[in-house]
Amino acid sequence: MNTDSPALGIDLGGSKIYAVVTDAEQGVLSTAKQPTPPDADPATLIARMLDTGRQALAALNLGLDDVGCIGAAFPSPVDAETEHCTLASNLGGQNFPAKELFRELCGREVAIGNDGDLGALAEFRSGAGHERENSLIAYFVGTGLGGGIIYRGELMRGKLGMAGELGHMTLRKGGRPCHCGRHGCAEAYCSKWAFVRSILKILRKTGGRLPLPEDKFNKNSTNIKSKYLLQAYQAGDPVVQSVVHKGFFDLGLAAASACAFASPDRIVLGGGVVSAFGELILPSFRAGFESNLLGLPPEAIALSLSTHGDNAVAIGAALLARSRQRA
Repeated sequence: MNTDSPALGIDLGGSKIYAVVTDAEQGVLSTAKQPTPPDADPATLIARMLDTGRQALAALNLGLDDVGCIGAAFPSPVDAETEHCTLASNLGGQNFPAKELFRELCGREVAIGNDGDLGALAEFRSGAGHERENSLIAYFVGTGLGGGIIYRGELMRGKLGMAGELGHMTLRKGGRPCHCGRHGCAEAYCSKWAFVRSILKILRKTGGRLPLPEDKFNKNSTNIKSKYLLQAYQAGDPVVQSVVHKGFFDLGLAAASACAFASPDRIVLGGGVVSAFGELILPSFRAGFESNLLGLPPEAIALSLSTHGDNAVAIGAALLARSRQRA
């Protein structure tokens, strides 16, 4: 297959699956998305990922056999040697041999990577960083909190793919429980599921409710769409506003800590929540970041919102696949 053929990238998120078809310059030709099936087994998850990919291809009158390469991103560290997902905490802690399952279900070799890593790669290669700099740290705020680090132009993966797990850096010792089984992780404070938990805790104490329809958010909710979180925020709800501001202040604090070991040229903020809120989150992030930064003037580190938005991770998956194809 020609290396300039379209590439397919698929992103398995905690609540949604995104798929993009890209050209040789990382331009997006088509997209598709579906909800992530709750409590699904690995084979069902990968079948849904492939179905989403086929939908994106169908918009171009293409099938899986028409793309030169396929990449897939998971909310889990990925062992670089086996390409197994080793800790998919947002999907019930499932560990599974993703590469083998793709081969069984579609008969194709699929490049496997971590979602935060691949989002960072996309932003560095063709997004907010666009290779103008040497290093970059990226955070992706969605159902969970993903992250990735580019250092000296290369993606840091580390032993067993554990480098760049920024959502699981400890923010508070002995703090809130996290899906990964530990306590005090940044993800337990700076993600949608963390925001939902905080909002519900306050509402139970005050007896209040959000200015949203019951089918969009209620006392049994475990997640919320970013657009409805934004809707409540823009309606002036004080609970949502305080929780979101505190969450992004804490994310700024976490980013300042990360700068103590990576000292990047740029920090990129992305993910569904950031795509929805845009610059509304920047004052809180900057406050947490600048008040906790060690030894560096804040202006030394550029701050950008994701250029690729919700497509960043899927674009990164396609980039990974294309790099493997050319190797």
